[in-house]
Amino acid sequence: MDNDALRVLADGKVFVDYGPVSMVIMARNPSSMMTELALESFAVIYQGLEELAVALPFLRRYPDQLDADAFSGLARRMIQAVQAVEEPTLTPMATVAGAMSDLVADWLQAQGAPIVAVNNGGDIALRLAEAESIRMGILSDIRSTQMDEIAVIYGSDGIGGVCTSGLGGRSLTRGIASAVTVFSERCIQADACATHIANCSYVESPRVKTVRAGELDPGSDIADLTVVTEVGVLTAEEIRQGLAGMQAECIRQSKLGNLLRMAADIQGSKIHFSGNK
Repeated sequence: MDNDALRVLADGKVFVDYGPVSMVIMARNPSSMMTELALESFAVIYQGLEELAVALPFLRRYPDQLDADAFSGLARRMIQAVQAVEEPTLTPMATVAGAMSDLVADWLQAQGAPIVAVNNGGDIALRLAEAESIRMGILSDIRSTQMDEIAVIYGSDGIGGVCTSGLGGRSLTRGIASAVTVFSERCIQADACATHIANCSYVESPRVKTVRAGELDPGSDIADLTVVTEVGVLTAEEIRQGLAGMQAECIRQSKLGNLLRMAADIQGSKIHFSGNK
């Protein structure tokens, strides 16, 4: 079943290219792919985008300007996710890709798929039965396609979302991190945390070029904030400061219950974090 929006890939996964969604959907049981079920999830994507279109003007606002209880569905979950991070400059749009991944993954799980992976441009929602596991490649530089780490995730780990953010990604960043990968209970929360923790890597340096987001994209939800456009070769101390900023924020987000694990890289220097709820 192929059309302009849907394509079945050779390995039985389904690729969706529809509006802002560029998503690879995998649903399977231990012995076979559940391709037809993955195809049926397109209706869930369509409904989700229709729902978001109505709430979009509000989702571009900062969290202290929003009352989550005044909304329902996806919009409410997006607002709650950024408010949980407790960062006033993080708008609900920081969670939109993860929110859509969760929406599709929840539906597939509800239909009985024991192994689900929904990759929405790098924001991955996982739903694994207790005894199941999945292997996932981790980037050290978001601009590269080279995976240099492999994470094995088990259903018993409680990880439902893996998201990566950093310099050169799909979205603007306020930090200098090459890549930040966050593992959380839900993809929407991993999305918010990955964006925020990547922002926390910022250091003042003549080697770091910044501009107001509105100059790059007048329609940006953070048009009044400064974003990083270019990073030269950093000093060892600058890298240390950037990594330390992310490490400190990981500790805070772990205590808030938003983050389970994190892996980050700045120009080849790595840190890993594993916290407890």
